[in-house]
Amino acid sequence: MSILSVTFLAFLALLTAVYHLVPGKAKPYVLFAGSIIFYLSFDLRYSLFLLFTVISTFFCGILTEKYEDRKKRKLSLAVTLILNIAVLIIVKYLPYTVSLAGSLIGKDFSAFKLLVPVGISFYTLQAAGYCIDVYRKDIKAEHNFIKYASFAVFFPLILQGPISRYSQLADQLFSKKRVEDIYRTVTFGSQLMLWGFFKKLVIADRAAILVNTVFDNHTQYTALPILAAALLYTVQIYTDFSGCVDICRGAGELFGIKIIDNFRQPYFAVSIPDFWRRWHIALSSWLRDYLYIPLGGNRNGKVRKYINIFIVFLVSGFWHGVGLQYIAWGMLHGGYQIAGGITLPARKKLCSRLHINRESAPYKLFQQLFTFALIVESWIFFRSDSVTTALRMTKRLIFNWDETPLSSLLELGLDTYDFIILAVALAVLFTVSVLRAKKIPVREKAASFPLPLRWLLYLAVFAAVLIFGIYGPGYSDASFIYMNF
Repeated sequence: MSILSVTFLAFLALLTAVYHLVPGKAKPYVLFAGSIIFYLSFDLRYSLFLLFTVISTFFCGILTEKYEDRKKRKLSLAVTLILNIAVLIIVKYLPYTVSLAGSLIGKDFSAFKLLVPVGISFYTLQAAGYCIDVYRKDIKAEHNFIKYASFAVFFPLILQGPISRYSQLADQLFSKKRVEDIYRTVTFGSQLMLWGFFKKLVIADRAAILVNTVFDNHTQYTALPILAAALLYTVQIYTDFSGCVDICRGAGELFGIKIIDNFRQPYFAVSIPDFWRRWHIALSSWLRDYLYIPLGGNRNGKVRKYINIFIVFLVSGFWHGVGLQYIAWGMLHGGYQIAGGITLPARKKLCSRLHINRESAPYKLFQQLFTFALIVESWIFFRSDSVTTALRMTKRLIFNWDETPLSSLLELGLDTYDFIILAVALAVLFTVSVLRAKKIPVREKAASFPLPLRWLLYLAVFAAVLIFGIYGPGYSDASFIYMNF
């Protein structure tokens, strides 16, 4: 049941109606039942992997809390984490490893496949975070299996996050209180979902047409088409991922449940560390709290700090996907941060000598553009099918500039009409992003408009999604980028 399908919207509408109609004590069980039905709609076999994670981490929490002896607590945690992470690694990476080994010895093992449950990367980290929090005594272990399972399998989060903490969701999921203003709750949730559909269907899926054309046939193109594809992929991956998260957050809001915002205008970042404070915030904070800080963080000198940063981004690349290109992407971001840290004193000294105000608007703009350029380059690795392809495209981007006319971009799958729609949609996205960056509550402002104007705005966005969304022959209602991870 794809979250872009009519089936999902009908399921969500029915579940929302039932949730708000039943007595308060039944509400948590309605959500739990809905989550189970949603996940089982994909493949019954997936539930076996999910059940293993839920059961093992549930009992890990209880045992870890029960044991007074530190060694037993640590053993309980270690065994649970190793088993769950081992399952994740095996189902995601064993076929790739076997295929790679086969190519080295001249054998073709490409037919070797394993079942990879949807959402396994996300729900594994979410459950692991719960176990670690119990071990650290940041939270108390949940002794009610249904309540814990409700957190672990909450349907808006299970496919591609954001990775949430037990402390963030528990009280909301188990609340038996009636929503005081159902109209506001439902309209706000629907509003956010509609914005997610706009970003996904109008922007991301339209940009994907040109991106796929160039990346899948990169040897045929020179610098201009490659630059266009790299820029549009930068747009695509943001609107695809954040669009899905907005749909999921909006679905949660229908039940009065607030899910963390996973993005904070990431392309306005003034440095790579700043980018990672704005992009995929749930994963960034998870890696910081459960990997970077336990490794020592920045407490043991600069060299150790840089080693820890590199390890974190190596793991991030490994988590994101199967292939050396993802490892290279993670290493690239780790390298960016290390280089930035090493050169910071020299850059400050240079600015001082040249009397450049590092807090001035022009300097901030320069930082944003430079950071954006680094991010665009990193996305080339992320989108490419191999490191070799990424390096070839980068080489062509630098050295293969010719007299290719701008009109040639119209031969890459998007016509003038599509480019106009894309430009207008991006202008809307940019405007909303600027307003949010200025701390202007866009959603609340829209909700405060007079009723006719407010609904005219909602219907305009709805019409834009219906009319300008991409539903062509290549359309797939399950094709979210991050759902693959």
